[in-house]
Amino acid sequence: MSILHRKLLRDLRSSKGLLIAIASIITIGVMLFVYMRTTYYNLLLAKSEYDYEGRLADFWIDLKKAPLSAIEPIREMPGVARLESRIQFFATVDLARSEQPLNGLVISLPDDRQQRLNDVRLTRGSYFSDQRAEEVIVNDLFAAEHGIYPGQTIHLILNNRRQELFVVGTAMSVEFVYLLGPGSLVPDPAHFGVFYIKRSFAEEVFDFDGATNQLVGRFSPEVAGDGGGLLDAIERRLEPYGVFSKTPQRLQASNRFVSDEIEGLGTFARIMPAIFLTVAALVLNVLMSRLVDQQRTIIGTLKALGYRNAQLFLHYTLFGLVVGLIGGLLGLGLGYLMAAWVTDIYGQFYSFPNLANRFYPSVHLQGLAICLATALIGSLRGAKEAIQLSPAEAMRPKPPARGGAIWLEKLSLLWRRLSFGWRMVLRLLFRHKLRTTAGLFAAASGAALLMCGFMMSAAMRYLVDFQYREVLRSDIDLTFSDEQGLDALLEARRLPGVDHAEPQFTLAGTFSHGHHRRDGGIIGLRSDARLTVPRTDRGDAVAIPEAGLVMSRRLANWLDLKVGDRVTFQPTVGERRSLQLPVASITDGYLGIAVYADIEYLSRLVAEEFVMNAVQLQTDGSPANLARLYAEIKQLPAVQAANEREDVIFNLEDTFIKTQNVFIFLLILFAGVIFFGSILNSSLISLAERRREVATLRTLGYTNWQVGGLFLRESMLVNLCGAALGMPIGYALAWLLAWAYTTEMFRFPLVAPAWSWAGTLIAAVAFGLAAHAVVQREINRMQWLEALNVKE
Repeated sequence: MSILHRKLLRDLRSSKGLLIAIASIITIGVMLFVYMRTTYYNLLLAKSEYDYEGRLADFWIDLKKAPLSAIEPIREMPGVARLESRIQFFATVDLARSEQPLNGLVISLPDDRQQRLNDVRLTRGSYFSDQRAEEVIVNDLFAAEHGIYPGQTIHLILNNRRQELFVVGTAMSVEFVYLLGPGSLVPDPAHFGVFYIKRSFAEEVFDFDGATNQLVGRFSPEVAGDGGGLLDAIERRLEPYGVFSKTPQRLQASNRFVSDEIEGLGTFARIMPAIFLTVAALVLNVLMSRLVDQQRTIIGTLKALGYRNAQLFLHYTLFGLVVGLIGGLLGLGLGYLMAAWVTDIYGQFYSFPNLANRFYPSVHLQGLAICLATALIGSLRGAKEAIQLSPAEAMRPKPPARGGAIWLEKLSLLWRRLSFGWRMVLRLLFRHKLRTTAGLFAAASGAALLMCGFMMSAAMRYLVDFQYREVLRSDIDLTFSDEQGLDALLEARRLPGVDHAEPQFTLAGTFSHGHHRRDGGIIGLRSDARLTVPRTDRGDAVAIPEAGLVMSRRLANWLDLKVGDRVTFQPTVGERRSLQLPVASITDGYLGIAVYADIEYLSRLVAEEFVMNAVQLQTDGSPANLARLYAEIKQLPAVQAANEREDVIFNLEDTFIKTQNVFIFLLILFAGVIFFGSILNSSLISLAERRREVATLRTLGYTNWQVGGLFLRESMLVNLCGAALGMPIGYALAWLLAWAYTTEMFRFPLVAPAWSWAGTLIAAVAFGLAAHAVVQREINRMQWLEALNVKE
């Protein structure tokens, strides 16, 4: 082993405390990169494989009812590679073991096993048999939640009749990887499932012999984009049969949520590791500069003995590379383990048959290259200083740093009020600009991460409170399979335990303004409605006008509309004539693109005196009355779906928010590493450089704790100033992430409650005190009499 290599090992051992602090920051940066990129590829690969295996459709078209003969010309249209028809209806699930009425989506499959678009993958049991018509294949998650196995029977309300169905198997489907029920943000298999029945049985029970109400298809390779023009042409062909909606693959609910999550994870994988690795490079830069200053005479001796600049440059860069390599290797291993854990969490939300943690050599090689590049960049300044020293100059100790007044001293009124200790701290900070800048940047980065994490946590809680306690305030929502009149509303008000009931009428259609077009719908409410209350971002209620629309700000922006403009709306039911409707006011919301109108005004637009297709209920909360209400709802033939608000809130809090809190905790922990590592590194370097100064203060009568107080003032001043700079950066980072995760159906609220600012400062102080505890320990252990003999 060469002399330089032995010296390198001694230097590493003597600086092990500082190196651990730097290596830990590099470790987390590499770990974040590896885990995020690995999880990103896990999801991307699982999705692409399942999309191919399950033959995910390129588009869906929902119809009122169309004869199969009308579908044949569509198959011949240029650009349509494959077209399949099926029957789909929502249904109420009546399980003996569940007191509540449950919701289900019923979809027809061919009687005989065939390769189909959006095919099912059997997980238990078998496909349909020839033994009976009333057979069903149940969505695997719903079956597991309710203990349903092949060979059992279940009851569904199909076309106003209670049907007993024999379970032959359970399955998952490529179009329901992220299975969302009506009004849900996260999968809720306890209250919503998908049920597949024979096509022949569906035709019989729904009176759809030779007819269909949904088409799924694939585009030819020459069709560009999402085939919007072709879908419009298909819609015109099918217009006589009532087209409710046309959905390209990118807007299909399950595919959109999964794709948006993958894209957001890719964004995170670029931002988060960069923060940690930049901090690590800066902190290592400070350490290397201090090491070279400390070893001036050694460098001069080595040069005098004939060692070349290239050898010394390599020696000092190797010092940084070893630190980077240690941190990088730890980060690679921890990143792979964390990717396995996070992938398992995603598996609780996404139903992929082959979602597993995989080893990607390219990701680990990139992670290793990044950590070495970070270490190299952090080492360059120190190595450059080493080779710039001439042997004669280096053999002499470094001359004392220039003194002189700092600019704060010119503010004489302020400066005279400062104590001796504060003056010493401020002079030191301003005279060591690189170290102070690195400390400020590290503290700002840590505070930005904390602030962003706190804001994201507050955003989810705000969204739940705003959407489900301020806007949607009903206890139970009932959706009907067909339009109803006042009689249904009066019947709903007479249900057990119902204190108040309000009607709703949702009219689907297409909005257009200029060259802008969006599919959507209008929700008709009573002008005095109190169970659905549109609101602004400030929480102010928006009144429902007698005429005109209350439109969500997001949709208004898409359509380039403002209050007073008129928008063209073409309903998908009734006469389907285009309507010119004024925009009366703008509202804010975080789910969907809601548009509201007075229910009587909306009824008149479709040539009805009063029509409704949903009712919202407010109950008295009595458990006995609630049980009776559930029992009656199960018997109501016209009810298509029943949703309980508290179930939605509980599901959000029990799954999404709890999982998010785990990630917030990790973010706080990682930010703490930045705070702790950077403060510890800076303070220990400062202590090593000022041993004689510390000893002098002890000689003058200062106690160890008083000396430590000076270092604490120094670190806390940098820490708090950096945190003050970092909190607005964290706000901007939260805005960036909210923007990255914003979709057509979901918008992240940007909220920064007072506790998020206070919590960031408190955490910064706490991590700073933890790092200072180590520094104080070193001060207490210092042999200050020996330090007085150190040559300057």
